Amino acid sequence: MNGSFMNGPSLLQSSRGHPKEEVLPKQRRVGKIMAWMDLQCGPMALGILAGVGCGLCFGWHLRGRLRKPVRGIMATCGEAENGTQTSVMGESGEFKMILIVRTDLKMGKGKVAAQCSHAAVSAYKQVQRRNPELLKQWEYYGQPKVVVKVPDEDTLLELLCHAKEVGLPVSLIQDAGRTQIAPGSRTVLGVGPGPADLVDKVTGHLRLY
Repeated sequence: MNGSFMNGPSLLQSSRGHPKEEVLPKQRRVGKIMAWMDLQCGPMALGILAGVGCGLCFGWHLRGRLRKPVRGIMATCGEAENGTQTSVMGESGEFKMILIVRTDLKMGKGKVAAQCSHAAVSAYKQVQRRNPELLKQWEYYGQPKVVVKVPDEDTLLELLCHAKEVGLPVSLIQDAGRTQIAPGSRTVLGVGPGPADLVDKVTGHLRLY
């Protein structure tokens, strides 16, 4: 009895100590795996972060380059922010927006539709901010929009200056150049929305696209 009692603690100790001997190697293996993953994934993660950072910087740089020429053209024709604004009512009492497309760029139908959409949204936001009452009148008349064409960039810019001189809102679109045409190409000019009789003084001679 005494002998078996004396041997009891040693058995318990060995049974309790045995798992410890198994756990330690597992912990070491897990630690080695984690260290290997850090070694392998660390450079990859840094590469991904560096790529994302370069992409963002390039995007902001390109955005700034595209905006500056447009602002320069606007300044040449007179600053729009402090310039004259269209009166709410024209002689005819009707309102419309004109979208002027350059034909020399040979844009596809889908491209033209996208550029006209950019111009229409830009014009809407501009008038919403500066002359909300005029915008309400245009919406009341069904938001009429007409697409016309010009042969080249010089004609487009002449119309831009003319529209600004009579107080009409303008929105000149420059393409990022991801498809079909060169970056920075001035594709579409939005004139209005504004009183139809005033808009016609600027664009009434142009042919439908």
